[in-house]
Amino acid sequence: MATKKSRTRPSSDLLKLLATRPRAVALAALHVSESVLLELEASELLSARQIRGLLKDASNTLRNAAGQVDNRSSFIAAEIVDSMQETFTRNKS
Repeated sequence: MATKKSRTRPSSDLLKLLATRPRAVALAALHVSESVLLELEASELLSARQIRGLLKDASNTLRNAAGQVDNRSSFIAAEIVDSMQETFTRNKS
């Protein structure tokens, strides 16, 4: 029988860092996401075409959210995802 991993709460220092450095958190998330996508492709769990589709879906979802609530952050995030998709496409050509 598998044992359940215990989850510890983040330290108060980490919580303070996350709250005071949103740009750093966003940048870290962006780089981790990119690395995960590249690893999924390298391990052949997703094809390059599937990854491009995933990025396109993410961009469309963000654009829809931006239009519904007039959320500039979602629009900018969609632009970032579009840029990731273009870079990924260019590197795979």
